[in-house]
Amino acid sequence: MPNRPVVFYPLFSFVLFILMGSCKKEKPDTKEAQLYTKYCASCHLPPKIDALPKNVWKNSVLPAMMERMEVEGLYQDSNTSQNGFRPKITLQEWVQLENYIVSNAPEYLEAITIQQADTLKQFKAKAHSVDDKNGAMITYLEFLDKDNKIYYGDLSGNLGVYNFSEEKSTAIYQGKSPVTWYSKKDSMEVISEVGIIRPSEAVQGKMIQKIGDDTLTMDHNFHRPVHTLLEDMNNDGRNELVVSEFGNESGQLSLMVANDSGGYYKKVLLNLPGAIKTVVRDMDNDGKKDIVALMTQSRESITVFYQTDNLVFEAKNILEFSPVFGTSWFELVDYNGDGLEDIITVQGDNADISYVHKPYHGMRIYLNNGDHTYSKAFFYPMYGATRVLSRDFDKDGDLDFALISTFPNYQEFPELSFVFLENQNSENYTFTANILEDPSKARWFLMDASDIDHDGDEDIVLSSLTLGFTPVPKVLTERWKNNNVDIMVLENVLY
Repeated sequence: MPNRPVVFYPLFSFVLFILMGSCKKEKPDTKEAQLYTKYCASCHLPPKIDALPKNVWKNSVLPAMMERMEVEGLYQDSNTSQNGFRPKITLQEWVQLENYIVSNAPEYLEAITIQQADTLKQFKAKAHSVDDKNGAMITYLEFLDKDNKIYYGDLSGNLGVYNFSEEKSTAIYQGKSPVTWYSKKDSMEVISEVGIIRPSEAVQGKMIQKIGDDTLTMDHNFHRPVHTLLEDMNNDGRNELVVSEFGNESGQLSLMVANDSGGYYKKVLLNLPGAIKTVVRDMDNDGKKDIVALMTQSRESITVFYQTDNLVFEAKNILEFSPVFGTSWFELVDYNGDGLEDIITVQGDNADISYVHKPYHGMRIYLNNGDHTYSKAFFYPMYGATRVLSRDFDKDGDLDFALISTFPNYQEFPELSFVFLENQNSENYTFTANILEDPSKARWFLMDASDIDHDGDEDIVLSSLTLGFTPVPKVLTERWKNNNVDIMVLENVLY
């Protein structure tokens, strides 16, 4: 599976999830517990009080909750002018709710037990620069062709391709806002510009069709698009565009359908923010293509949009996650070789108001039960896990995993910004962990894999984005600001 869209982690908002509180049932008959039940969201799993420490609730999350609720007699005028759902609550109820949360929240979260890791030996690292500027700005990274070139976009709106054999970049397009995705299929090319990278309700994203040397902007605005998939969904010979409009408090998953005049009309599949990645599969074996989407923000889930008729879809969640998980990416792979595609997720987005190192961040394997349900089979803890590649990198017949953390614990475990899990026993989920020799050379953000040198094994490419997401030791920010490491090739030396 090619790499990811630019998921600008500061974009990931925690507030909508958390404002509904926790449905913790320690005291189901108390007034406070009843308030939790009343304000618990019906569309996503509620977070638990003990998922965040007391100080984070009190100093960050609760004040943000209050701003986004209509507390009777308090801040009503300002709140009603904001976008999104604003639940009403009396001041007395709010005080009860606040006290209940603070009194039940833990002082701190338990730490992850760190697995012993060795220095990576199967891969040889080499840094590359795609431009002559210090600091890294890569916002999109993907192999599109089976050669030694990788496509990339950056914060300045540049889309280019880097040739590893020549160690040279070639410009493809210059836009006005960060490029988050580039789709190329058949004779069609589409470039996604996010518009505004920071959380915003302004709808200024663009989709640009590239036709030879000319470009044509689609006659639609998009709410911070981060991923675009080209696919002929109904087999009529014309590609549709599945657009993940990440948005902020509002957003949507959209389908752009070609019309007879050469343009496109927009069909909204889900009117919720947080769409970040889609994959097309026939999930129910009915001969029609379905869409598998990772939704974050207001509803953290993996949702299948089953195509029941010509471009008519019905949505069903197949996995739901706690909103504090920060799900960032997923892959569909057959982990156990039973002919069914399983789901690999990474959870670790941590650029929000609930910033704290979370022991439930990491990689999870969900096995396909064969009846459209999935069961969690394995969890590998990793602070801030944000990207995963599932490949048989050592050619021994099982899947290995390459993991990136954009939000590691840089103070205590800076080496865990990239981990390679070599599969030793698939049935027992036994892995050996390997780390980079110089793990803090850059702030790793995106990742993809391909056989760059055509020697029969797959190499890994990491890219960096030195945008200020979360607190980082000054020595590291200075290093990243003053060096020019845009991408890092991990050459597989298996062959």
